[in-house]
Amino acid sequence: MSDGIEKLNREFIGKEYQIGPQIVDPDSIRQFSLATNEKNPRYLNTESGADIVPPPIYPVVFLPPILSQLVEDMEEMNLNILRAVHAEHKMSWREALRSGDRIHTIAKITNMEQRGINQVLEMQIRCMREDVTVVEMIYRLIIRGKKTKGKEKPAGVIQAPEKRNVLAKGTSVVTDDQGVRYAQASGDHNPIHTSDEIARSVGLPRAILHGLCTMALASQVLVDELLDGDSNRLKSMEVRFSKPVLLDQSIITKVYDAGIKDSGIHVVYFETRDEKDIPVLVNGIAEFIE
Repeated sequence: MSDGIEKLNREFIGKEYQIGPQIVDPDSIRQFSLATNEKNPRYLNTESGADIVPPPIYPVVFLPPILSQLVEDMEEMNLNILRAVHAEHKMSWREALRSGDRIHTIAKITNMEQRGINQVLEMQIRCMREDVTVVEMIYRLIIRGKKTKGKEKPAGVIQAPEKRNVLAKGTSVVTDDQGVRYAQASGDHNPIHTSDEIARSVGLPRAILHGLCTMALASQVLVDELLDGDSNRLKSMEVRFSKPVLLDQSIITKVYDAGIKDSGIHVVYFETRDEKDIPVLVNGIAEFIE
């Protein structure tokens, strides 16, 4: 008997999408930095004689053309893109990204699975400079199922950060135009982030902030408070987007110590909460060089 859930077409597992080269342009670095409320002079070229460098989350600007190719397959894939929200994201930085780099991006669908009434689509993404992987990402979408009467299976486990020492705490202000500014800078023009009407049509209270913009705001606490503003020390960062962030509010990120590996890499947990003290980023883990 059918469970009534529209499942993704698993024949697409293994399919690859490619784009490039895309140029790491100083103007796009500044635009992305301003759209994510960055004040770090390294990203804005306000330090005399210094070369502009991209903030750590900047490589997500390479994703929209890949996601556009995914959308072209949505009918055959049985993917309702308006009900899709970014669920989890991991970034690992292998090499420093530099202004002027020519980046080729390759994305591969690695998994499709059911979680409760939802469907999950996972992609592995590599951003490459020639034959060298500069940044690697794991990108998970949840396609939200329609609620029905009766019990629902849990969507997943939310792990509270261990209550170790708080290493850092930071407040970020999400402005009422943040969705529009981030859409222009990142190329992600999904209307659920810029139109209250469209957001409500798919069950959201109103327009929500891009998950990757929320991740960028959290990354600032890590880099500015723990790494002396040097994003090249950040080696990996992963989060689960647990609740949508509404515009025009403040969010607070707390970072907890998780110890140092034998390799010397420092590990931290982090969590971000909104003004109502509701977690919006959970299961946050980051690794950096001391």
